[in-house]
Amino acid sequence: MHLRHPRDISEIWIRKLLDGEFCKIAYLADKYAVRDYVKRKGLEKILIPLVGVWDDAQDIDFEKLPQAFALKMNYGAGMNIICRDKDKLDKEEIVKKLTGWMNRPAYSYAETHYNYIKRKIVCEEFIQDSHGGFPCDYKFMCLKGKPFCVLACGNRESGHADYAPYSLDWKPLKEYQKGGFKEIERPEHLIEMVNIATVLCTGMDLVRVDLYDSGEGVIFGEMTLTPAGCIFHTWTQKAIDDMGKFYREQF
Repeated sequence: MHLRHPRDISEIWIRKLLDGEFCKIAYLADKYAVRDYVKRKGLEKILIPLVGVWDDAQDIDFEKLPQAFALKMNYGAGMNIICRDKDKLDKEEIVKKLTGWMNRPAYSYAETHYNYIKRKIVCEEFIQDSHGGFPCDYKFMCLKGKPFCVLACGNRESGHADYAPYSLDWKPLKEYQKGGFKEIERPEHLIEMVNIATVLCTGMDLVRVDLYDSGEGVIFGEMTLTPAGCIFHTWTQKAIDDMGKFYREQF
């Protein structure tokens, strides 16, 4: 790895991480605070409706929650609880899990910006696609304030999501994907998503903008400051070389 003179996008991203660049904009990785950023960009309409936010899991009144909803921590990744039917929910187990997430140790290495986020529990309305499944997730790699390509993530309900990189005009980038390539259908609102990602990443050096397409419209997911810990293990070397070249050529 070349960190003194980084060239591929992984090296560039890690260099920024080590320099503490992402700690300065940690609020963008706060799944609650970022809502204000999206509103300031004039995109409030793409936010998932907020049901509630708490500092303590014991304060959640499950009786007041809708029948279907999503609970998540406002920091980190992988701390989500999707509820399709509240009547089947083990509330004590949920409170225990959320409390454990609230009290996780601080991040000590690649994602220290999460330590700058005041931990909260967020509840949003349940979202689904036009077929009643989880909507496809579109992760826009944004470099020097411009979207470069998009990593589509589908088939989440199977428990083993399919990932496929595409150009912004939806040409499959099979040479960017390690392993097999499973094509994902072009989203109905692709052009709108590219425009939204552009608005959200303007002025940002490095960020990944995650959006959903429900079939009815675009929905905001989150902004990721250190995707995959900046290692990009599912991308080929050609992919991270091309992204590095694109980054270096921007002014």
